[in-house]
Amino acid sequence: MSATSSAKDGFQAEPLDFKTMRLKKKLLLWLLRNRRSTFLKLRRLNGLEISQDNVFLDLHAELLASDRVAQTLAERYNLYSLARSVSRLPGALAEAGVYRGGSARILCAVKQDDPLYLFDTFEGMPQTNAATDGGFRTGDFADTGFEDVKNYLSRFPNVHIYKGIFPDSAVGKEPANQQYRFVHLDLDIYESTFKSLEFFYPRVVAGGIIVSHDYSNLTVPGVKKAFTDFFEDKREPVIALWDTQCVVVKLAG
Repeated sequence: MSATSSAKDGFQAEPLDFKTMRLKKKLLLWLLRNRRSTFLKLRRLNGLEISQDNVFLDLHAELLASDRVAQTLAERYNLYSLARSVSRLPGALAEAGVYRGGSARILCAVKQDDPLYLFDTFEGMPQTNAATDGGFRTGDFADTGFEDVKNYLSRFPNVHIYKGIFPDSAVGKEPANQQYRFVHLDLDIYESTFKSLEFFYPRVVAGGIIVSHDYSNLTVPGVKKAFTDFFEDKREPVIALWDTQCVVVKLAG
């Protein structure tokens, strides 16, 4: 019987690759919670700083269990450590492209009591362009909701969530002249990414950081093109990270 054959109860069986992924995730979660040393050895993390960061490892376990973020372990740790690295700078944190709130949860772990501004349609992806946005279609990632994310992050202070197409959704919502020390973008498509860079770049303080997901993802060409086009006349280099992320550090002046 094939992986997609119908089960006897009349429902379609789950493809084997999805079953494998789910089982692998459950195993990793169990090891992370019950046999952490084995988890670290399996993921080849022994001897690295992350192996001693139980705050992050507990957070990673929470995210695995909640199924709220698609980022890899490396990408989650990049986001966590980069946001933490600018904790002494002035300014708020922000994220455009919140989806189900998983990466925002990472930012909540390091922001202390400082404000975090979150922007998303909470209705899926806006209008896409086949010429720049790969296989994405309008309405993708609609399996989220404003109230769900609001409830998920409700225990953290000073989190402000706005629904709508960014950056229009920010007009009149954030404080006037708000500055940012850390910005995370996870927008997948060219126009949304480019407009977000236009909005945030002049508001990021010197030494502040912009991180984007999917910069090196070949199936999401619009993200890299948006960064290439926007920073073409800027002094800041766009630095690719492992796995798909990139980072830009705002220069003084």
